Amino acid sequence: MTRDAIIIANPIGAWLQGHGVKLVQAGKRAARCPAKEHDRTDNVAIDHDKNVWHCHACKTGGTVIDWLVIESGISVADAMRELAGSNGQNSPPEHAAKIVNTYDYTDATGKLVFQVVRYEPKTFKQRRPNGTGWTWNMDGVTRVPYRLPEVLTATGEVLIVEGEKDADTLAALGLTATTNSGGAGKWRADYNDALRGKSVVIVPDNDKPGQKHAEQVARALHGIAASVHIMKLPDTVKDASDYVATFTDTAEAAERLALLVEGAAEWTPPQPDAQPATDQRPLIQFFNPSELRDYRPPDGIVLVGDCHITRGSVFVIGGAPGVGKSRAAVALAVAGATGADWFGLTVHAPFKTLVIQNENGRFRLSKEFAELDCPALDDFVRVCEPPPYGLAFDKPEFCAAVSAAVAEFKPDAIVVDPWNAVARDEKAADYLDTFHAIRAVIPAGDAAPALGIVAHTRKPKSEEKYRGRDLLHILAGSYVLGSVPRSVFVLLHASDDPTGNEVVWVCCKNNDGELGDRSAWARRNGLFIPVRDFDWDAFDKPAGERPTVTEADLAVVLHNGDRQLRKTELVAELMKRTNAGKSCCYAALKKFAAHLSEDGGLLKWTP
Repeated sequence: MTRDAIIIANPIGAWLQGHGVKLVQAGKRAARCPAKEHDRTDNVAIDHDKNVWHCHACKTGGTVIDWLVIESGISVADAMRELAGSNGQNSPPEHAAKIVNTYDYTDATGKLVFQVVRYEPKTFKQRRPNGTGWTWNMDGVTRVPYRLPEVLTATGEVLIVEGEKDADTLAALGLTATTNSGGAGKWRADYNDALRGKSVVIVPDNDKPGQKHAEQVARALHGIAASVHIMKLPDTVKDASDYVATFTDTAEAAERLALLVEGAAEWTPPQPDAQPATDQRPLIQFFNPSELRDYRPPDGIVLVGDCHITRGSVFVIGGAPGVGKSRAAVALAVAGATGADWFGLTVHAPFKTLVIQNENGRFRLSKEFAELDCPALDDFVRVCEPPPYGLAFDKPEFCAAVSAAVAEFKPDAIVVDPWNAVARDEKAADYLDTFHAIRAVIPAGDAAPALGIVAHTRKPKSEEKYRGRDLLHILAGSYVLGSVPRSVFVLLHASDDPTGNEVVWVCCKNNDGELGDRSAWARRNGLFIPVRDFDWDAFDKPAGERPTVTEADLAVVLHNGDRQLRKTELVAELMKRTNAGKSCCYAALKKFAAHLSEDGGLLKWTP
């Protein structure tokens, strides 16, 4: 089974209960954390819709796979094997919750294509028929809108709602209704053709994701459907089913819905020649103290953390070559799409990210994104391939192309990777000019996207290890890159071995909030996972004082070839002999791999 299939097949709430973990607060919290015991028994939040968990005490979270890895101390591969079970992907999950409903998605002839399954506690999974049973993933499945045969034969309005339950509710009243699987934000271009030439009325849920979803669907169907209208439900109800439930007479409910459909406003796209709000802002504006005190920022201005990343602000991700800066930028985009934490920082609402990068071609990008759940990211992430002439913000035609992409995608965060591909001179004047050039092509004001800069760090000039705010001094072009951004993050190699996969994450500047604690992470599955037992004492020692593991140490522990040990046992003895940290010992095994042979999981020294 694939990673995504395993996660889908093991709903986090149901799996935890089957795993002996008590759920509290109506199933929204787990009574314990996989990492450690806490004084409170409600620190761990469970998001059944996103199928993830998060411990607010130790800033740890993730999927069911991450829980098992952290709790059991096993590898991701072993956790996936355990979760997949012995029956493979054609069997339902071992800890399946109670099925409360199923929704059939069929092709134009009524043949079943796939099925959405609803569980209690509220969780959704998708499965497809395989002739003898079910396959619990959607690999290779052609996506179709719900109740497709009725949509294709409809001569009147087709109502698009946000969920199969709502579609069934309206269909029971004699209306033609459809939806897409996956909920808000998951409309695909595959669905458009079924609505070609139809009179479409979108019925969004009464919340922000619902309004955003309605805009997405309207934009997708504009010019394809004969007309697109958006209906407004009364503010006192949540969705279409909730509205119908307010009536005791179904005939009256159908009549009132028909009136709302008739009064729905037609959707038209924004005029391309309209002047953006930024052009109408005064060049300078002053406020008295009371006006400043009473200012209330718009909803959604804080994207990540304690004001670590906010709309309209600049932030920096710095680090040495190869440490994982670009991966950290992608992790931010993934967090914005999924709502998962970003290096332990809370994501306050879903957001879209546009990555303007000059590092990796499409071949390399295809390998990196192969490890991620791309369908879940498609509506939230855009990444360019390296432009033929580089990140040429000094060329009007390049700036126009970027402006057009920003206007179409409307990102909440923009990342430029790397900075030295834009600012080719480290002089302060050139850096400031570069910032001005980038800002000129993106919106300004309260709704402006956050601007992220991926920048290199210099190698420290001495053996002294930089910590905390001092890390600002090793940013290349530190005068400007340290002063312009509101927040700065730095990734550091966890050991002297540049091929190691552990890194340390430090926020060394946050003008609008707390810095937060540093943390240790391992590059895994295209992103990062937390390292629980990181040796901070070894990491904090200056390079000249840090214990090392030599070739002779390995030879002594392994008795010059007369002794064999498992890797974990060998590392433990090397730590005891040299006082070196675990990452340093593992790095030594790589460094002296030519002298090590393995037989049946045991390592032997070969002089």
